[in-house]
Amino acid sequence: MRIALAGLATSHPYTDARTLTRHAELVVWEPDPERLRRFTDEHPGVKVAGSLEEVLAGRVDGVVLTVPNPAVPEALAQVLETGAACFVNKPAAASRAQLERLDALPIHDRVLSSSVLRFAPAFTNALAAGMRRPGGEDRTGDVTGDVTGDVTGDVTGDVTGAVRGEVLAVRATVRHDVGLWADGYNAWQDTPGEGGGTMVTMGIHGVELLVALMGPEVELVGAAGARRHYTSLRSEDTGVMALRWDDGVTGTVEILGVSESESYAVTVHRRDSTETIVIEGGGDPVRGLGYEGTIEAFLAMAAGAPSPVPWRETRAVLDVIVCARERA
Repeated sequence: MRIALAGLATSHPYTDARTLTRHAELVVWEPDPERLRRFTDEHPGVKVAGSLEEVLAGRVDGVVLTVPNPAVPEALAQVLETGAACFVNKPAAASRAQLERLDALPIHDRVLSSSVLRFAPAFTNALAAGMRRPGGEDRTGDVTGDVTGDVTGDVTGDVTGAVRGEVLAVRATVRHDVGLWADGYNAWQDTPGEGGGTMVTMGIHGVELLVALMGPEVELVGAAGARRHYTSLRSEDTGVMALRWDDGVTGTVEILGVSESESYAVTVHRRDSTETIVIEGGGDPVRGLGYEGTIEAFLAMAAGAPSPVPWRETRAVLDVIVCARERA
């Protein structure tokens, strides 16, 4: 199998490559020489291409696309012309203009864009254990889960039937420090009109988990952000979103960009119980946070399988975070 890493604009493709190298021959393109050097130092056997066009001119079974958000629509359009499977590292869009440009593309069923947390074993195990099963038994208390199990299967589908009817409200809490941006690193990510800032880049994790749990029929009803600690940021270091699903279930996404540790939690409130799933890296963050599971799903797509996350769900996630960026 031959996989292209098209762009190294964030830290994610460096992590993705640790899984990919066990399964495929890699070719990489990145216009920034320092980022490219860092990558080739870690993976000296990788083939280097001089342009995206050169990458796509050869045989590729799949493309991991990681370019700055303003460049995603044009780059994705080129990838789509090849027919290869494509994983677009999150977020695929960070502004209304970017999202509208994506909407104009012929996105097929082997395009995946998702927060890796959707594939985190603690989350997928909790879903498999009954959180989304129609008529499943009530499960109370904390579900932290281990970091084992198959995460390459279908991780879509919402809470349905009796279980969905019991839900009063849901909440996602994102703890991921953004202090790296305070000194100007990857300034485009911290710029609201380009990468979306903390509200988009970190908020997508919480929205992704809630949409995976509750389905894509959701709208944003409010958002706010603030700079509580990193005053030099272009965006915010804390934020909150209020969501509502079409059946009246309400949701909250809390974004804490000032944090000593990285963790994520999803809470489901019912009349007689509260259930919480906690996602942490543990001893193996590549697996525990879902990076490995995401790439395993992508490799299945490169072999011919459809994306386990329908684009309809991805589009719903993107619309929520773009709306939050506009309102915050």
